[in-house]
Amino acid sequence: MQRGSRPPHCLLLLVVLAGTFVVAPPPLARGAPRVEAPYRILAGPFLKKARQDAGVTTSSFNLKGVTISVEFLEPAARAAFVRTIAPAAQDPFAVPPGRPENYHAVRVGFDNGSAADVVFQAGNVVVYTDGKTQEFGIDLTDLYRVAAEAGADDPQAMINRVAPLLYDSSTTIPKGRKMERLLLFGPLQGKWREIQMIFSFLQIGAETHTVSFTFHKQASKG
Repeated sequence: MQRGSRPPHCLLLLVVLAGTFVVAPPPLARGAPRVEAPYRILAGPFLKKARQDAGVTTSSFNLKGVTISVEFLEPAARAAFVRTIAPAAQDPFAVPPGRPENYHAVRVGFDNGSAADVVFQAGNVVVYTDGKTQEFGIDLTDLYRVAAEAGADDPQAMINRVAPLLYDSSTTIPKGRKMERLLLFGPLQGKWREIQMIFSFLQIGAETHTVSFTFHKQASKG
């Protein structure tokens, strides 16, 4: 799968807040559509009669001895994940107080119990919604470009701080090893209830595979 170009609404404004790297949505334009009510993204297909408190956050799949787990993180879980990699760091993706979340941080974990190395290409991950839209991830090149356009004093220093948290380009998970990092996506456009996240060209040794994970939208309480 060849990665497509992203429309401008998928690129997020970068600002420096209290010396930390912050990814924030641009200001809302006058006459913009009403902000969508808060929701969670949970594992599995959409069920019309599901209880509001039902569902699990993580989707897992085992392929040839490689366990892959995928989870759309809520803000508190995202901040906790950041601290597992950089214990002293603040959440670099937190939006300013009072602003809606305008992107999705997705934890992807690999537990390579196979007899071969795994090669994961983050650029080959795409999200398809049942509203007939698709979204590719936001990578370090995207973040650098927008940081530079936003007038950051040192875009590369900002990228260096966030790089350990994200999958970018090609990543090898050696046999017998585990790895967890984030994929970052912009807003999922249009009306949708269910999504498919597709991992294409996932290599396990000499074999190439495609893996799909299903998620659905559920309104948040309150």
